Amino acid sequence: MRSKFIIVSCLFLISCGGGGGGGVPVPVVPAPPPIPTLGVTLVPSASTLNVTEDSTVGTFKIDATYTGDSTDPIVPVLALDNNLLQIEGAITQSGKTFSATLKSKDGLAVKQHKSTVQLRLCKEAGCTTVYPGSTASFEHTIEVSLSNWTTRQRNAAHNGYVRLTLDPTKFSKSWEYISPTAVSIEPIAAQAGSVFTTVRNNDGSTSSLALNGNSGAQLWRYNFGNIHSASGPAIVGNQLIFSTMQTSSTNNQMTVLNASTGQFARNFVFASQWSTFAQPTPSGDSAYIASGYYGNVVYGYDLKAGRAMFEVNGSGGKTWDGQTPAVDSKYIYYYSGNLDVFDRTTGALVKSIPDPFWTWNGYSYGGTPMISSDNNVIAFSGNGQGTYNVSFPLVNFNIQTGVHRWRTTERYDGHPAAAKGVIYAWSNEFGQLSAIEEATGKILWAWPLPGGQQFFGNIIVTENLLFLSTTSGIYAIDLTGTRQTVWTAPTPGWIAITPDAKLVVNSYNLSPVKLTSYSLR
Repeated sequence: MRSKFIIVSCLFLISCGGGGGGGVPVPVVPAPPPIPTLGVTLVPSASTLNVTEDSTVGTFKIDATYTGDSTDPIVPVLALDNNLLQIEGAITQSGKTFSATLKSKDGLAVKQHKSTVQLRLCKEAGCTTVYPGSTASFEHTIEVSLSNWTTRQRNAAHNGYVRLTLDPTKFSKSWEYISPTAVSIEPIAAQAGSVFTTVRNNDGSTSSLALNGNSGAQLWRYNFGNIHSASGPAIVGNQLIFSTMQTSSTNNQMTVLNASTGQFARNFVFASQWSTFAQPTPSGDSAYIASGYYGNVVYGYDLKAGRAMFEVNGSGGKTWDGQTPAVDSKYIYYYSGNLDVFDRTTGALVKSIPDPFWTWNGYSYGGTPMISSDNNVIAFSGNGQGTYNVSFPLVNFNIQTGVHRWRTTERYDGHPAAAKGVIYAWSNEFGQLSAIEEATGKILWAWPLPGGQQFFGNIIVTENLLFLSTTSGIYAIDLTGTRQTVWTAPTPGWIAITPDAKLVVNSYNLSPVKLTSYSLR
């Protein structure tokens, strides 16, 4: 009221002549109208998005409803953490409600990501003028969890890569399971809360076991009977699949069990003779194996429909057993002297890439094609003596051009891993772990095999550590700085990282037969 009073007094003096000077009237500038208040209600008031590391992309919708009105434009402006979220499409309006779909970004680290989503209603897109009462926000959480360990080297690419950053000072032994009757144990598969394996018993029988992933307590046991061999398990949804063989025939059984109960679900059949099997390769609702009475056959099964999809021959014809194919969203990759590329739905041969370096040294192929990146498949060049005793150069096949990129000079063993443009492989012959540049095949750096030991099993790569085993124990090697050993434990064997962030070590054919679990966080 003070400012209003001053204006009125001045007008009175002017109209009366004031000082008698005949001055010019001062124009009155009206005060701008007040900015209206727009109250906003955001739905949801908080949100959580659960995704797995395989694809951290997920979407959720927000609605912002306002009260009040304005003759000026009302423009919704969202503020996000652009490292985590982005707006998908345009913000839409229906009456007094604005709606937006937000999408999380791919490649997020395995952890809990928290951020604030803020909405303001403004007069313009640059948000120079904000309507009073229109600012609202909520906390959004993205929970990125570890994926299942579904097959050999974790996934259908067989790359042994886990998108997890670890602190080795937090590692601790979690549990140990020793089988009193087992004489050997196969590589595991794991889902949240459960670890699965296959054991050969001292009475000649073979069993599948399910253990509690956090305590090691046995959940169930399924007996295959006295059969010649059975693979380790692979996971498709809530089903476990095993390649088994009673005797040489054209109707060996791929057995499917319920993962929760261990109950038998069904059998599929395939041909094989006196073979030792790698874990089948699951992808989506399908599973793939490499076998055949004389080898050189890839089988595809639709587990959701409960049917065989196809049975196709490879072009090389050099491999009988020990292999499981690699699979991506379009193709199956199978090595048998050539690298064959099949359509994953129909089994049609798309192309065959020759390996000019192939050498024969036995019917078994202990390796597995590994998809290292788009259009890159890594495989051992040659067939080895014994299913898990391969020592051959590695070859990089360019899937797009249909030729090989490079072949290593050194010969490697075991099961390599791949991440971020680097192939990791160990060689007992050369006594070192090598970090190989994916693009060129050159060794970037190496880690020496400790004296008096032999490498054993497979390799796992995380964001900052590499895990491997020797005949004396397991090692964690720093990848971000020193490339030195930062942790070790005296339990050698095949290794896997479960969705519960446990490093599970499988003694395989070492005595005593056991599984040992270490908590990684």
